[in-house]
Amino acid sequence: MKLTAFRIRNFRSIVDTGWQSLSPDNITCLIGQNESGKTSVLEAMKVFYTGIISEDILRSDLSLPEVSCRFSIPEGWLLKVTDNPGTELKELLSGLTHIELTRVWIADLSSVIIVSGEISQYLDSLEDAWRIYLGDVTVKLEQELSIISENEKKLTGLAAQESEIKSKIQPHESKSKGFLWFGKKTAESDSVTDGLTADLKNQLAEIRRKKEQISADLLGKQSMKKAGETWHKLFDKFIMLDNHLAELSVKLEERHQKMTLLMRPVDDEDDQEWRSTLNDYRKTRSERDLKKAELDRHIALSGYIMAGSTEEEAEKKVNEIIQSYKSQYNSEILGRKYFEYCPVFELFEDFGSLLPNRIDMEDIITGNDQVEGYKAARNFLSIAQLDYSFFQQPSSRILKQKIENLNNTLTRNFQDFWQQSIGRNNKIHIQFELDHYSAAYGDKAGKPYLEFWIKDEGERLYPKQRSRGVRWFLSFYMELKAAANINKQMVLLVDEPGVSLHARAQEDVLKVFEDIKDTIQVIYTTHSPHLVEINKLHRVLAAQRDDLDSLRSATRILDPFQLSAASPDTLSPLQSILGNPAASEGFSSKKFNLIVNDTGSFYILNAIIILTGFRGKISVIPSTNVSSIPLLCNILMGWGLDFAVLLFENEQENKMREVLKETVFKTDNSGRNMIISIPGTFYNAEDLLSTLDFKNFILKNRQGITIANSEYVSEKDMPRNFMFSKFLAEVKSGVIKLTDFDEETLENFRQVIDTFKGLK
Repeated sequence: MKLTAFRIRNFRSIVDTGWQSLSPDNITCLIGQNESGKTSVLEAMKVFYTGIISEDILRSDLSLPEVSCRFSIPEGWLLKVTDNPGTELKELLSGLTHIELTRVWIADLSSVIIVSGEISQYLDSLEDAWRIYLGDVTVKLEQELSIISENEKKLTGLAAQESEIKSKIQPHESKSKGFLWFGKKTAESDSVTDGLTADLKNQLAEIRRKKEQISADLLGKQSMKKAGETWHKLFDKFIMLDNHLAELSVKLEERHQKMTLLMRPVDDEDDQEWRSTLNDYRKTRSERDLKKAELDRHIALSGYIMAGSTEEEAEKKVNEIIQSYKSQYNSEILGRKYFEYCPVFELFEDFGSLLPNRIDMEDIITGNDQVEGYKAARNFLSIAQLDYSFFQQPSSRILKQKIENLNNTLTRNFQDFWQQSIGRNNKIHIQFELDHYSAAYGDKAGKPYLEFWIKDEGERLYPKQRSRGVRWFLSFYMELKAAANINKQMVLLVDEPGVSLHARAQEDVLKVFEDIKDTIQVIYTTHSPHLVEINKLHRVLAAQRDDLDSLRSATRILDPFQLSAASPDTLSPLQSILGNPAASEGFSSKKFNLIVNDTGSFYILNAIIILTGFRGKISVIPSTNVSSIPLLCNILMGWGLDFAVLLFENEQENKMREVLKETVFKTDNSGRNMIISIPGTFYNAEDLLSTLDFKNFILKNRQGITIANSEYVSEKDMPRNFMFSKFLAEVKSGVIKLTDFDEETLENFRQVIDTFKGLK
């Protein structure tokens, strides 16, 4: 799994970064002013891995953080690590070449890792279908229960009618008997009484028929009624738990707000009321989730009971319906499973790995990470590829010789990266020695320890006696090199590397990054122009606030395509190196120096030189902009270097052509043409590519262009430097070859090279 992008939400000044892609070459640089949110990005990715946050990362609205990471994976890999995914999920997993994992936090500041992206969408679609099914069953169940309730009311009403009719019939029958007893019954009264009684009896029979019909129907729905009563109980219990959970969530938010304002840890063990609330929340949340699952299952079971199944039959069928609607996996289960393969996210601690003066072998063997310098000593031994058995050499002479050889090797390797010298040529050396405590150390007498030194030709000093810069770089070097030796994927997060280092030493930091980037991904923040490479602007992400005048505004991340929208202060490291190309490319007394209008043209012309295999000795020097060309000319003139200025056929550079003739080159008597142009009409360097090749290799899309490439770039306000930097990088890596271009572009390239050949 290789980290390719991140998205951070609700983390300190960050509301939502959106998805931000990392540099494909494993080194990504975050630039921006202080308080812009750079460090928050690193810390958010660290807590993505650990899950541990504190109240100080919460935003003022107390919205809870979410941190997502996207990883590239080999096609088919997910099938190897996912057991029995099912037909549809299997088909989805087989074609994926990336996965997204998101860590989400809840009110008690605990968190879960879930799988997001396409997999989550699929699982959510199953869950949605399941919810729709349960919703449909619930509606039917409510209808059936309503019918049962109405029938029960009807039955009660019929029973009342039956009693009333019976009371009317009985007096008539008694009266009739009385007439017979006294022999006073008349034919007319007999007729009326008999008619009334017959009518009542007919009504009574109809009521009894309806009662029997309703009773039979209710008898057949006893299981359904029972299921409905259970459903009501489960639903009421669920609602009660859910409401209580909401009340507790409010209490937790109030607590977070209070602790944030007081700048105190939210998890106060001594506050019993707080502990009680926290425990209540966690218990209620667990009970609520269990009750919801029980409620859902019962609704599904009720659906089968309504369809005529017995409770026993429904119990068997409900497992089948759950499997048909719900995968055996959910986002959380798969999130936990895939997170097991996630790279380690390590935040480099500035002096957490400082090499000690001395450390006991016993502490190293037992892994006593509480002792000072343990981590650095462990890193040192890892770089030297030593374990305890190395020190068991019976011959003291042979052991000392091996240690001396190792010291020489370690020093040479370190000096490959640390270019600084003390004085002119006096380089530092790192050494370790094995020794034993003397009798003066009491209980430690005779026990072995390691002692470390940082030497130069003049002094032999303990690490703590050296400068802050040397100490930092050494700890940094050992941490990274040791990590690179570990056979485990890692994302290294480094905040402001080398702030105590000289400019040259900061460039050495980049050398270490380059050395480990094949095994470790690096994401670092910086303000220094010496830690941003002019040829690799695709590595840069910029952080700045939405409202530059307010610290309460949200952090915005600008990718390389958006750098033109960044503020000047945000881009200050880039402006420093773009305006001072001599530090990276260098004016040359052995080459012909060719000044061009800006860095974008610098990239394109260098790409053409590489593509065509041109062997001429030309150093292309980019100006900050057209207006700065005279300044560069004066510098090169003052140094007596050979140079010329390449100008394109646009209004600004045509004016500059006249300015240079009247000022800079007015007194030149060499007879050389120091202002040159490429034959043809090229408004800027990007016009050297045909429109088709410009779309294919620069824009990488099929949008129509009816104007010159340079006009299109200008009208769309596109980031020239970034686009052409990426183009140069792909040419250097061999992704783009000369044979990829059409005839028009190749002819333009030929004219460029012919122009260069004429420079002497």
